[in-house]
Amino acid sequence: MSNIISIEPPAGMRVRFISDLHLGHERSEVPPIDDLAPLLDDTGMLVVAGDLAESRNSDWKNRALKLRDAFRSMCRQRGVELIEISGNHDPDVPALLARFWGGSVVAMHGHALFKEVAPWSWEYLHNREHCQELIRSYPHADTDLEERLELSRAVSLFTTPIMKRNDGVKNKYMRGLLHCFWPPTRPLNILRGWVECGARAQSFAEQFFPEAKVLITGHFHRSGFWKYPQRTIVNTGAWFTHATPYVLDMRDGQILSYLRYNSHIGLTY
Repeated sequence: MSNIISIEPPAGMRVRFISDLHLGHERSEVPPIDDLAPLLDDTGMLVVAGDLAESRNSDWKNRALKLRDAFRSMCRQRGVELIEISGNHDPDVPALLARFWGGSVVAMHGHALFKEVAPWSWEYLHNREHCQELIRSYPHADTDLEERLELSRAVSLFTTPIMKRNDGVKNKYMRGLLHCFWPPTRPLNILRGWVECGARAQSFAEQFFPEAKVLITGHFHRSGFWKYPQRTIVNTGAWFTHATPYVLDMRDGQILSYLRYNSHIGLTY
């Protein structure tokens, strides 16, 4: 089964792109599901570019799946088609990449930009050797898009058993501090990921789907909008502590708006 899906939205339909809600995560800042209803206004299709819910983490999984079911139900009730793309925190979602409008627009989570998925992550830094061994078992990941996407899912699933960390630290703020700054190489790798995000996405698109005029990603938790001669790269940020969610609206393959989402007042410039 392919990891890639193709979608042709009806002419004139507004298609809305978001990412990284991380439903169920202790640091997710998504409001109650019912309060997200305005997010569905004036749109016929909502695309979540990965990490909708924490479906891989045993500590948060039960709550996350209930919240995801409620989110899906809300979309159905309001007549909005929900398109989910797999991220590294929800590898149970089948599709890893979606092409829209004949491939002129591509949406993916962004973890496939790195073979390691998240080289700054606690999981990778403490299991580097085993992750690299797994990466070597996908020898065509540099040239074959399907294999590269499947590798991103395999690494995400591999890191699942070691998500439980800092078990002896009960204070969630201290756990958050350790999560961000330990080991010491972690913040440096995070900063490098932010700085290189747009250029890395551009290179990835040029190699694997050069026909795309727009590439939409998440994963990095920092929103961004980069214009290149061949295409536009958009990162929709995250609904997460110390991050900001953005909403990208498109119609007939053209960008309509790229706006910050505030759960109290809706879309803002």
